[in-house]
Amino acid sequence: MFRHYWSVRALASLLSLVVLSFASARAENEGQEDLDKATQLKVAAETLDDLAEVIERLDASLEKGLDKENEELARQYLVSTLMQRGSMFSAAAFNIPAQDPQRNMRMMQLRSWALTDLQRALELDNKLWDAQLQIGKLQLQPLGDSGAARRAFSQVIKGADATPEQKAEALALRSALQSDEQMRLEDLNKAVELVPKKADYLRVRAQYLYGKEKFDEALADIDQVLKLEADHAANHELRGMILLGLEKYDDALASFNRASELEPQAALPYQRRAELYRQKGDLEKAVEQLTKALELSPDSVATLLIRSAVYYELKQTDKALADIEQAIRVSPRRAEPYLMRAEIYAATDRLDEAIKQLEELLQQAPGNVPLLSRLGSFYLMAGRPRKTIETLTQVIQQEPENFNALRFRADAYLNIGQHAEAIADFDKALALDEDDESLLNNFAWVLATSPDDKLRNGKKAVELATKASEKTGHQTPHVLSTLGAAYAETGDFESAKKWSQQAVELSKKAVEAAENDAERAKRKTDLEQLQKELTSYQEGKPVRERQTAVEAAEKSDKNEDPPATDDKFTPNDEPGASDSTADF
Repeated sequence: MFRHYWSVRALASLLSLVVLSFASARAENEGQEDLDKATQLKVAAETLDDLAEVIERLDASLEKGLDKENEELARQYLVSTLMQRGSMFSAAAFNIPAQDPQRNMRMMQLRSWALTDLQRALELDNKLWDAQLQIGKLQLQPLGDSGAARRAFSQVIKGADATPEQKAEALALRSALQSDEQMRLEDLNKAVELVPKKADYLRVRAQYLYGKEKFDEALADIDQVLKLEADHAANHELRGMILLGLEKYDDALASFNRASELEPQAALPYQRRAELYRQKGDLEKAVEQLTKALELSPDSVATLLIRSAVYYELKQTDKALADIEQAIRVSPRRAEPYLMRAEIYAATDRLDEAIKQLEELLQQAPGNVPLLSRLGSFYLMAGRPRKTIETLTQVIQQEPENFNALRFRADAYLNIGQHAEAIADFDKALALDEDDESLLNNFAWVLATSPDDKLRNGKKAVELATKASEKTGHQTPHVLSTLGAAYAETGDFESAKKWSQQAVELSKKAVEAAENDAERAKRKTDLEQLQKELTSYQEGKPVRERQTAVEAAEKSDKNEDPPATDDKFTPNDEPGASDSTADF
C-alpha cells in the first residue's frame, strides 16, 4: 500500500510537470500565428500597404512571444522588411520631379518615413551598411542634415566588415561634403584604390580635377574611364571639356562629336561645341550650335542664357534680351535671367531700368549678397554714392572680406568727400587683392590729393600709382595723372611734370580717335582737367581735391542741377559684374 501510494504521487508530479512545460511552450510561441501570417504575406508583398501589414504582424509576434529560434527569425524578417520599405520611401523621395511645386515638402515627408524605417532597422542590426549609405544619401538632399550624412558615411568607412564596394561608395559620397580640398581628394583617391575598376569613382575624380584646372591629371582619369565605358556619351563630353581646358580644340571637337553620335537627341554636346567655338572667337558658329541645342531642348534656361550672352557679344542686343525673356517665362523664379537683363540695361544706357530691376528682385530676395553687390555698383555708376554706401554696407556686414563691396564703397566715400572712411575701405580691399589696378589708382589718388594733411601719404601714393601705371603699360592717361599727383605730393615736381605731360599727350590722341561727338566731348573734358594739373605742377603746386557730389537721385527729386564744383573725382573704372544668383 505504502509503495503504491508513492507511485501514484510520482505519476501525478510527472503529469503536473508535463502540463506546466506545455503551458510554458505555448506561452513562448503565442506569437507563432502572427509570424506564420507575416511569413506568408512577405512572400507576396509588393506595395507599401503590404509591407506595413508584414511589419505589424512581426511586431505583434515579437510582443506576444516566440521561442529563441523563431524570435531570431522574426527579427531577421523585420529588418529586411524595414529595409525594403525604407528603400521604397527613399526611391520615391529621389524621384520627385524638379518642377513639382510641393517638391520640398514631399521630399521632407518621404525622407522622414524612410529614415524612421532605416534607423529602426539599424537598431536591430547595427552592421547594415546599406542602410547607413541610404541614410547618408537622404540627408544629402535639399533641406537635409549634412552632418548626419557625413556621420553615416563615416560609419560605413570605419566598418570592419563593410565590403570594399560599400566603403568606396561612402568615400565618394563623403568627398562632396569635405570643406578641406586635400581631404576631399584623399577620399576620392581611397575610393579609386578600393575599387579601381569602377568607372563612377574615376569619373568623379576626373570632374573634381577638371574643376581645379588640373587638366592633365583629369585627362588621365577620363581616359581610364573610357576603357571601362567606351560608349557612354557623358564620358566623351567630359573628355571634351578637359581637352578644351588644354586648348586642344580639334581633339575636344572630336569628343563632342562622338557624344552626339552616341546620343543624337542630346542637347548638351551642342552646348559644349558652342563653348568651344566661343572660346575660339567664332561667335556665329557658337550661336548655330546653341540654336540646335534649343531645338532639342527648348526650355533649357542655361542654354538660353548662354546664347543671350553670345548675342550680346555680337552686339545683337534685341536677340539677347529676347532669350532672357524666354528664360524668364520658362523659369520665373530663377534670379539669374533678371540679373542678366539688368546687366544689359546698364550697359546700354538704361541704368535706371537696371536699378529698378534689381530693386524689385531684392524685394523677393532681401539680403541676397550678389544682388546687393551689383545694385551697389549700379548706384555708383548712376551718381548715387550715398545709396551705394547704404547698399554695400549690407554686403560687408554679411561678408566683411568682400573685395568689390569694400572697393566700391571706398569710391563712394570719395565721391562725398569722406576720405578717412574711403582710406579705411581701400586698406582692407588692398589686403585682399594687391594687384587690382583700379584700386591701386584710386587709393593712390586720395593719398596724394586729400585736403586733410593727416590723411595724405605721398610715399605710399607713389608706390601704389607706380604699380598701377606699370600694370597699364604707362599708357592710361588717368593713371599717369595719379602718378603725377603722387610725385607732386612728395615735392618731386620734375617727375610730376613728366608723367602729367605724358598723360596730356595720350589724352590728345584719345580726342583725335573719338568715334562720335559725345565721346569726343568727354575726352576733351578729361584733357582740360589734365592740362590744369600739368599747369599746377609747372607752378610748383600739388593738386588738392575733395568731392562733394550731390546724388543724381536728389537732383531728380528737386528737378534741379547739382551745384558745380571744381572737383574732378569719379570712379576710374566701371564696376564689374557679380556672380550669378540662385533661385529666389
